[in-house]
Amino acid sequence: MQASAQPAPVSTKKLWAGIVISALPALFLLYDGVMKLVKPSNVVETTVRLGYPTHVRAGDGPFPILFPVIVGALLWGGLSLRDERISKHLQSGAQTVSISKGTLWAGRVVSAIPVLMLIFASATPKFLKPADVLEQFARLGYSENVILGIGILELACTIVYIIPRVSVLGAILLTGYLGGAVATHVRVGDPLFNVITPAVLGALIWGGLYLRDVRLRALLPLRS
Repeated sequence: MQASAQPAPVSTKKLWAGIVISALPALFLLYDGVMKLVKPSNVVETTVRLGYPTHVRAGDGPFPILFPVIVGALLWGGLSLRDERISKHLQSGAQTVSISKGTLWAGRVVSAIPVLMLIFASATPKFLKPADVLEQFARLGYSENVILGIGILELACTIVYIIPRVSVLGAILLTGYLGGAVATHVRVGDPLFNVITPAVLGALIWGGLYLRDVRLRALLPLRS
């Protein structure tokens, strides 16, 4: 297994830019976590408002929806600035290290499972909007006018994952999307199976990519 050390030094300015950008979401997440532990009245009121009755309220505007995306972008932006392995992987094309056919096909099969489920069992019904999908979204607390947008987002993230050159970025995007699905099912008190299913899909997404992309093993080595 390849070592986890960075292959090349990062310039001081770039390193500090990455540290500062990474610190912004890290400090916010620490503050957010502490507030959830302390539970002041405003946090309790906000949690009740968000979780319910609906997560996305018509009067809230786009900022509450986009803010978690901005935090995620800062996390990865800062990391890519201070770790050359991230930017080099995203900019690289074909793999330079060979991989066995058995491992490659195992990775393709594992990756195909969540891809097919996301496209045909999840995204496509959001475009067609049959009665059962409308009922399901109403039960989860989402209005009908957001279904198409969620379907477009899901399909776009899956397409990015399918493209080999940017598959890691697609896996990151799908991880965030599936994390939202887990939170939604937890919020409405769904059975454990409904909660675990998105997490299993996320594990398959990363597991399949890990098997078929040697470059990912350099980014996430299981051993040095």
